[in-house]
Amino acid sequence: MMNTTMKLRWALPLVAATLSVSMLPGCGGEQLPPDDVVRKTNGSANTQGLWRMMENFQGETFYSTVLVQGTGNNVTMTDCSRAFEKDSMTRQGNAFAGYNHDLASLVIQNNDTLHWNYDNQVRRFEKMDRVAQFNMGEFEVSSPLLPDVVASNLVCVQYSETERGDSLVLTTQVLGRPLLVTIRTEGRLQEGRYDIEPYGNADAMVIFSGSHWANTTLTAYDEISSGRLTILSRGNVWVEGELEGVLRNGITPIRVSFNVETPLN
Repeated sequence: MMNTTMKLRWALPLVAATLSVSMLPGCGGEQLPPDDVVRKTNGSANTQGLWRMMENFQGETFYSTVLVQGTGNNVTMTDCSRAFEKDSMTRQGNAFAGYNHDLASLVIQNNDTLHWNYDNQVRRFEKMDRVAQFNMGEFEVSSPLLPDVVASNLVCVQYSETERGDSLVLTTQVLGRPLLVTIRTEGRLQEGRYDIEPYGNADAMVIFSGSHWANTTLTAYDEISSGRLTILSRGNVWVEGELEGVLRNGITPIRVSFNVETPLN
C-alpha cells in the first residue's frame, strides 16, 4: 500500500442540516462528454492545469490527480489523494520546492511532465488539461435519512490496481468539506454486478469518509453492511455505475450513482 503521505485519509473530521448540494456546475450544469480517451497535453506554456499522478509501490499501481494553479514562480498544488490538501510551491530552476511536506523537490521535466523521487518512491505527473479544474464527471449520494449530495464539475477520482483487485475513489467537497466514496472490488473492476459487504467475504466493499461525512453522521467513516454494486459500463477511462445498500447500523439505506473519468494513462 501507499506510504502515509499518500494514503487516503479515512478519518478526516462534517454536520449539516438536511440539504441537497450541487457542486459548482459549469456551463449550465452540463455533464462532461465521456469521450473515453486518455487526456494528455503537449506544448503547454506553463505548468498550470489538471495533472494525473502515477506511482508503482509494493505491488500497487496508483493513479490520482492534482491541480497546479498559477503561472509564475509561486504556484499552489491541490492534491486529490490528500482530500484537497494544498501545497504552496516555489519554482527554483527546473524544480518546485514545497511539494508533499518538502520531502524532495518536484522536478519539472517540461510544462507537461513532472517527476518526484523520494526513498525509492517514484511518482510521474502528466498534464491532462491546461484548465486547472477537477472536472472528472459526476456522482450522487442519496438517502432518505441523510443529506443528498449531487457532485458535478468538482469531482476528482483516484484509482489503484493490485493483484487482489481494484479501488475507485470518488471525491468532492460539500461546503468546503471533503467527501470520499471508496469502492473496492475483488478482481478487476468491470461491467457486471457485485455483492457488497465490509468483511472481505463478498466481491465488493464500499466506504464513506471525509469531514463532510463525519460531521453529518458523527462517525469518522462508515461502510455498507450489505448491498449491490452494478457497473453499467467500463471503458478505457470512463466508468458508470450505481450501488445501493444499508449502512452498518442496519437502518440507513443509501444509494450512489456515478459516471466518472479515471486518471489512467
